[in-house]
Amino acid sequence: MKILIVNTCSYKRNGITTVIINFFRAMDKTDLQIDFVATNQNTDAWFKEEVSKSGSQFYTLDRSTKHLIKYMRQLYNIMRHYDVVHAHGNSGTLAIEMLAAKKANVKLRIAHSHSTTCTSKIADQLLKPVLYHCCNGRLACGKDAGIWLFGKRTFEVINNGIDSKKYAFNADIRESIRKKLSLNQEKVIGHVGGFFEAKNHVFLIQLFEKIYLQDKSYKLLLIGDGERKEEVEYIVEKKGLKEAVMFIGSVPNVNEYLNAMDLIVMPSLYEGIPLTLIEEQANGLPCIVSDGITKEVNKTGLVQFLSLNDDSQVWIDAIRKTISSKKRERASLDAIESIQSSGYDIQNQANKLKNYYLIGK
Repeated sequence: MKILIVNTCSYKRNGITTVIINFFRAMDKTDLQIDFVATNQNTDAWFKEEVSKSGSQFYTLDRSTKHLIKYMRQLYNIMRHYDVVHAHGNSGTLAIEMLAAKKANVKLRIAHSHSTTCTSKIADQLLKPVLYHCCNGRLACGKDAGIWLFGKRTFEVINNGIDSKKYAFNADIRESIRKKLSLNQEKVIGHVGGFFEAKNHVFLIQLFEKIYLQDKSYKLLLIGDGERKEEVEYIVEKKGLKEAVMFIGSVPNVNEYLNAMDLIVMPSLYEGIPLTLIEEQANGLPCIVSDGITKEVNKTGLVQFLSLNDDSQVWIDAIRKTISSKKRERASLDAIESIQSSGYDIQNQANKLKNYYLIGK
């Protein structure tokens, strides 16, 4: 069976890419040929190298509005040779890939929802009828994400599985990373995510400024890259927080850096089920997040939801009360048990996805 994976976002260290590569690594690829389409040039070398070494084909196409007709024509020519097209995204614009797949007579055409809203609201509404007509496989990372994209139509939830033991808390690694970062007794607030509007970094910086002015023992550790990183760096410098905010960038060993943190704060404007939050819970980290993130993500009791409309003092009080409030080793062990029992083990979910490919809608 030949499967074509299309990521409508870039293949960089972001949520959707992490989900895709986790499933690729865990899936039994016997009798499967899995190939990939990148919809822009911003592919990280590590991703292309890894899938290519496994024998996968990798196509890079231009999905921009200016070249949309050419993009669909190229997709059609590629898709004619596949049994399954599995397109990942956040909105009704997935209709573009589904229409090309239908024209190419692809047997199983899967649209996979990864969020609970999108930025292109007009295009989303205009294209959803086309999406519904063309796709015959509907997947979502969670119930809310599925309802957002598919409405009352049936869909299958494939959980964003993780190798939970990889994210277990490790005291020795904590000591090593904190030494590397010149951290002693500081209380470290962490955030893992791309620098994009939805992640709401500006709110996080404003919040941290108030905390830091009251208590200099706090540090903020930011992991990720993205189009708004320079803007956030400028805000940090302008506020005089350069010594207190650490920009780590995009790293392959996020699991190790989690050990150095004491608390996660994630004030996203909207999310589906962020894989990072599952990983952070596995590490035993208490997480304070916005109610723009679906409550489905709380698999361990370690996640506390606050409204972005709340006064900043509500967030500050919650951070002070929550940080390092529970023994980390015990919290991590309990969290991993809960994550595994709730169906977020990557091997289990990879098997489920493979069966979906083989059996169809």
